[in-house]
Amino acid sequence: MTQRLTLLFAILALVIAAFSTASAQEVKVVKFAELEKLRQQPHDTLYVVNFWATWCKPCIKELPYFEAVNKQYQGQPVQVVLVSMDAPQDLEKRVHPFVQKRALQSRLLLLDETDPNSWIDRLEPKWSGAIPATMLFNNKRKQYEFVERELSEEELQKLIVKYKP
Repeated sequence: MTQRLTLLFAILALVIAAFSTASAQEVKVVKFAELEKLRQQPHDTLYVVNFWATWCKPCIKELPYFEAVNKQYQGQPVQVVLVSMDAPQDLEKRVHPFVQKRALQSRLLLLDETDPNSWIDRLEPKWSGAIPATMLFNNKRKQYEFVERELSEEELQKLIVKYKP
């Protein structure tokens, strides 16, 4: 009986570990060139790209709105991309725990660039570098909007409806 219980607990532990690993969302560390490549996508997809950080209170407040959009438009040509501005050395100790705790499911990138002045103007000349900031674009339809402030859920939904294919 004891051996069966031990075996049952061992199997249960393996299942829980496998489920935890499977449900953990990947955070891909990228350089600006990869972000720029995403920005140039010619597809008829509305990209909703939010720049945020684990230490930014307004960013944290609006993240659930982006997650809701990601879920609402799943299977449609709307893609939410959350770009963390946290330092790459904080990936394991801050970003991964943050993502897991909040069960984020959107596409997650961490921008590994030390000099914002070298890339911000190339991405959006009007951007001061403050976060949260959100960029919406559909290159095939030549649609683009940039918002450098926290968005309410209603504002985000209106932007999606305005631009979605």
